[in-house]
Amino acid sequence: MTPSPAIDAEFDALIAVVRDRLSRNLRIRRTLPGDGRLRLDRQLPFLCVYRRPSGTKVSDRGTRELVTTEGAYLFGSGAPEFADGLSRLCRAVSDALRDHLGALLVIELWAIDESEADASSRTPLRPSFRIAAPKLDALTGAVEALEAGLRTIKLHGLRADVEVIEDAQPGAPGLAPLAAECAENACLTIGLGVRPVFRDAETGEIYPLVLQSLRRQLAVAIRKTVFAFTGRDLAQSLAHYEALGPSTMAKAGRLVDQQLCEISQSFDFLLQVTPVNAEKAWEDFEASGYAKAPTLHYRPLPYHPSLLKRQLYSIPLEHVEDSSLSQLFEQKQDELDKQLDALKHLGTRAFYYDSLHLYGAPDDDLVRLADSILAHTRAQADDIHDSCVPTAQVAAAAREHIDYYHQKLPDFQASVQVCDTIASALMVAQDRLFVSERSAIRPQRLEPLLHHEVGTHLLTYFNGRQQPLRQLYAGFPGYEALQEGLAVLAEYLVGGLSVGRTRTLAGRVLAVRSMLRGGSFLETFELLHDEHHFGPRSAFMTALRVHRGGGLAKDAIYLRGLRDLLAYLRAGHDLEPLYVGKISLEHAALVQELRRRGVVQPPALLPRFWDDGLHRTRLARCRELSLVELLEQLL
Repeated sequence: MTPSPAIDAEFDALIAVVRDRLSRNLRIRRTLPGDGRLRLDRQLPFLCVYRRPSGTKVSDRGTRELVTTEGAYLFGSGAPEFADGLSRLCRAVSDALRDHLGALLVIELWAIDESEADASSRTPLRPSFRIAAPKLDALTGAVEALEAGLRTIKLHGLRADVEVIEDAQPGAPGLAPLAAECAENACLTIGLGVRPVFRDAETGEIYPLVLQSLRRQLAVAIRKTVFAFTGRDLAQSLAHYEALGPSTMAKAGRLVDQQLCEISQSFDFLLQVTPVNAEKAWEDFEASGYAKAPTLHYRPLPYHPSLLKRQLYSIPLEHVEDSSLSQLFEQKQDELDKQLDALKHLGTRAFYYDSLHLYGAPDDDLVRLADSILAHTRAQADDIHDSCVPTAQVAAAAREHIDYYHQKLPDFQASVQVCDTIASALMVAQDRLFVSERSAIRPQRLEPLLHHEVGTHLLTYFNGRQQPLRQLYAGFPGYEALQEGLAVLAEYLVGGLSVGRTRTLAGRVLAVRSMLRGGSFLETFELLHDEHHFGPRSAFMTALRVHRGGGLAKDAIYLRGLRDLLAYLRAGHDLEPLYVGKISLEHAALVQELRRRGVVQPPALLPRFWDDGLHRTRLARCRELSLVELLEQLL
């Protein structure tokens, strides 16, 4: 069919834009005739293409989303009147990139027809792919990489089947090849048929979780393919295949990120579950001869959790094209949902189960580690108030640390608030440092604690504020374990991790296990005080922390976070990337991917001790010794 002059004119205008903006390495996002879309994040040596089948009654729902994960994609109509325009557009992209990147690799995807003769022989739900490519030396490495990448894809517990066929002009069945008229080797095409296991074969109904998983895994395979393609010319090769992903967040992604962040910042989970009468509760407990469990009171919720959950689930996560960010946002939505459930159930038995969903139970290895620490260290006396740093001096020292970072980063604008409603001496909530009016901090512990609170918790918060991805200060899902691991490591790196401190962390693990096993407040107190020889005040405060709200499993993450962080360092990983914001170790690889793509920048600030030679010596020990071996050096 001959295209209409109007369609030709639209494509001519688009081609002019593509040539101009690509020559200057500028981003392109344009709507195409026939309900299509072109996204070129920057100069990239590939283009993922999907053409919607035309003239068929079979729905092709979901297939388009397989290409939109990438930084360079085109989807459009397969109707004959658009064929010439799409072909000319692909040639224009190839021509614009030739002088900058050499050849363009076009990867065209389509859904394999499930009505084919061999369809009945396939294992139900098993992912299946068909690679079609011409026999060219220039494509050999790319085809091999694509085949290898596709074979790693797993859905429903089933590994993918992959078939490779030779095709001189690969493309979607029934459609003319897009790049047929490109200059020789300037635009090379690989066709990729995908079995549509992400939808019901009869109704076309999408299975969203299957589609989401397939998109994530297929994106990795595609990027490895392009990386192998560019590697044929060393002058054009890239440092890592992940660098081929989108370098910016699209509008839909930025909106979802903002909305999730707004809900996350609208409440402070830890502050809400912290009793406001901790000191009075201790005085009453002491007066009872350690015989009567305390009654704890909490701040009233200034919002209704159910209304926040309504907002949370109105966020259109399905509009996020970036598969890595989509997974992150979904996990964050799930975590916020659990936190709001917990706040709704604060003070009831249901809170216990919500807490367990959020933080999990201490694993057996962690419990054995805690037991070992307590068995090989001597009990320490509770802090003696008259030998402690006055509260005003604690606040002044905290402000001095904050001023230090403010001089390096003007946006580091944290506040210090003295109050009587927190259970610990120091506590960070977003951009605020709370100092208890009755803080009992010995002089030798003040600097390590400030490196813990200001140099880790506040520093990662303000580092996250410098990033375009707001989750880096709102907090990645499960970020707290790494935060506490980094904070305790900071105490060690400045020479201030004491035996008493490590005993406290170990005691918290055993207290959490006691609570999860059904132990009462008094039983947890007695476990710490009578069996492990903690002072009465220390045992009380630890028991209070794990029994607050109805049972909070969070306190096991301090020792868990330190243990896992040391294992991470012993595996040869760097410490610096972990300060980019409030992330979890599970997401460290994702953060590195986003840095390679340019979505995330290096940390704006590093801790105050970073240039200290002693820090480097101690950090080297962390890479060589286990946690128990490090603690033995403290004895």
